Amino acid sequence: MNIFILSCGVFEPELNKILKEIKEEKIFEQDIEVKYLPFGLHTNLNKLKYEITANLDKLKSYKVILLYGSKCHYKFYEFLKVYNNIITFKDANCIELIIGDERKKDPETNLYITPGWVLKFDELNKFVNAVDIYDIRQQYGRYENVIIGDTKVCEFTDEMIFDLFEKIQVPIEIQDIDINNFKNKIIDAIKKAISS
Repeated sequence: MNIFILSCGVFEPELNKILKEIKEEKIFEQDIEVKYLPFGLHTNLNKLKYEITANLDKLKSYKVILLYGSKCHYKFYEFLKVYNNIITFKDANCIELIIGDERKKDPETNLYITPGWVLKFDELNKFVNAVDIYDIRQQYGRYENVIIGDTKVCEFTDEMIFDLFEKIQVPIEIQDIDINNFKNKIIDAIKKAISS
């Protein structure tokens, strides 16, 4: 059986690490192929739907794990119901998938983000159609803090943090997050793909 993960690009740092560990630990015999779609597609729902369905149409011989949050598109379950070869997640978005319940603390004042957000911040803003830096600052300005859930997939340098702060003008904190929560979700999804 062929297993394919079709993923938002925001998951790339964590997923690459997890899949390497899964292979080294010999948890599954199956080869798992991955394709990352650009981070930020969720800001244009028509484009997100098109990219996902165009890729799924090419992957009919695979069991496909669709690595997106359930709320990344409000019509996900409507347009995905024609595919009987996919595994989806109940988590609302990438933050819930990776960080989990932590983000529920003061969601009005704290914005939790993942390492993928930091590494691909400029890619995201290409899709958001931010006109300039002031546009970007306005989008993030309603938060009192931006908290990076550090899954230890990269090293956050002072320069990286300062660069992000310069763009959003919101205080940034770093909080350790256990990557194994996300790893277990991926392992469960692979098990479902194998058994379905």
